[in-house]
Order: sequence, then structure tokens, then C-alpha cells
Amino acid sequence: AAAACGGGPGRRDGQGSLLVASVQQWSTPGSTSAALAQRPPVGGAVLCESAPRSGLSYGTCKLRDGRLLAYHVEGSGVPVIVFHGMGSSRLTWLGKEPLSELCPGVQLVAIDRPGYGGSSPPPLGYSYSDFARDVAELADHLKLPRFCVAGHSSGGPYALAAAALLPGRVAACAAISSDAPYSHPAVPPELREADDFNQPAVLSDSGLYGQEPRAFAEGMRRSALEKGGPAKAHAWKGGVDGWLLDFMLERLPWSFRLESITLGPRLSIWVGSEDIEAIKIGTPFMQSLVSGSQVRVVQGGNHGFKSDPKHLAAILTELSQHW
Repeated sequence: AAAACGGGPGRRDGQGSLLVASVQQWSTPGSTSAALAQRPPVGGAVLCESAPRSGLSYGTCKLRDGRLLAYHVEGSGVPVIVFHGMGSSRLTWLGKEPLSELCPGVQLVAIDRPGYGGSSPPPLGYSYSDFARDVAELADHLKLPRFCVAGHSSGGPYALAAAALLPGRVAACAAISSDAPYSHPAVPPELREADDFNQPAVLSDSGLYGQEPRAFAEGMRRSALEKGGPAKAHAWKGGVDGWLLDFMLERLPWSFRLESITLGPRLSIWVGSEDIEAIKIGTPFMQSLVSGSQVRVVQGGNHGFKSDPKHLAAILTELSQHW
């Protein structure tokens, strides 16, 4: 298993700059439901309908309102429920190396968030708080009284919501290259300015001020389905509702307070030194809102560093050590 992460929480110097310890150099040792099965796979998404290796199981949880939440489970040990980023799916957590070899002693439960992959679209008015209740239902379904959570990118706020709203059940949380609350009352102006989606469409290809978000998302969907990459094709096969939900929830006032999280050092906020600018700015801001939380900086890491097996092993190992 990977070594535990070194360094303490970040702090500010007299000029307000964030001082954080660098992450060590990690070393690692060497039944789909009928409802889901009826959905035709798109492109590479066929991989999600049958287990590519032993030790991997698939299922769906029927929630109280009738929606389906699709998931897969890999490994055994400390349960960690993980949430993918915007425009992605649970398949992003499947590496080439079996989890039992990469990080023994951990059971990974990866879900398709509402509107993505094999999960039902979110209902009108859905919020981060609603998602936390869905996670609690899934954990009940899997008979998990306690668990850890981790979320990457746009999945980060969903993990933080679970940590805030399920304090008796969430043992530890990792927010990995996570978006910050862009509409928080105390948000730094430079964070909002760094949000690419908040820029005018006439000045930036990714700027959404002045263009229809659904049309933008449909373009991303067409591109992903044409390329046929399994994780992305699976993500978009049901439409764009999941992407639109992420886009809106991140930029509206969040339905929970980050300040209410009581995990202390059992919350780690991970960021790559070469990450997206908004993520780098948002990381110390989020840490300042959660007393005792820790920042982990991956030197040389970009926005996708968690897909590197050694970094994923480090994240999961640290979570398991808080169990």
C-alpha cells in the first residue's frame, strides 16, 4: 500500500500566501439490473455492462422516489464511496491494476451521479443536500453504517455535502481537485474571475455568459460519443442533465455550509501544483472554512492527477487510516 501523506495543514504567511507541505513521493506495491441492461450501450460504454475483471460487481439501487443509482464495487475492506467529476462517470475509477493490488484493504464503491451513465436524471430542484440523502440510501442498501467519501473535480462538492450532512456516518473525506463554492458570501474575487464558465462567450470558448448552457453541453456530448472513450461515452449516454446540474449547483449558493463540517484533519483537500487556476485558488479558501482540514499538494500534478495509480493509492490509503 502507499505510504501515508506527509505534511500538516496549510497556513498563511504575513502576505496572505498559502504555505503547504508538499506531498511525498508515493510508492505503491507492486449484476446489472434489468432496467440498466435494457439501456443500449453507446460507443465504448459497452464496457460498463459487464465486469472486465474478477473482484468487480455492478448493481443499481432503487431510491425511495423510484430513481435508480448505478454503482460498482471493487475490493474489500474500508468502504470508500467515490464521486466522479463533470462529464465523467464511475468508470473513471477503474484502473488497469486491480484495486486489491493497488490499495489492499479498501473497498471502492463508485457511483454514476444523477444524470450520468446508468443513473436516473435528477428531479427538478435537486440539490447537494438531496444527493447526501441518496448516498445515505445507497449505504443502507449496501449495509454500510459508516464509510469514507471522495470526490474529484465537480464531484468534490458532493463529497463535501455528504461530510457536512452525514456526520455520524462519514468517517473521512477527500476533496480532490474540487470546485469551491463560487457564490459563498466570502468568496475571493479572484476565484470568481478564474472560473472559466463565468467568462463572456465572446471572449472565451468555454465562457457561458451569453450562450445557452444546454447547447454547450450537447456539443460536449457529441464530441465524447464520437471519440468513444469508455468513461466519457458511458457518462453522456443518457443526455446532458448531469452536466447541467453540476454547472448550476456549483455556481448557486450551496445548500449546505462547508463551515459545518466537523471532520477536522479527516478532511483532506487535494490539489495539483499544475491544476486548473480556479482549483488552485479555491483550495486554500475551502480549507479556511473547515477548521482543522488539511491541504495536500501533488507536485507536478494536473487536474487529472488522481488517475495516476500512485496518487489514487495515496488518497485511498490516507482515508483508510482515518477509519
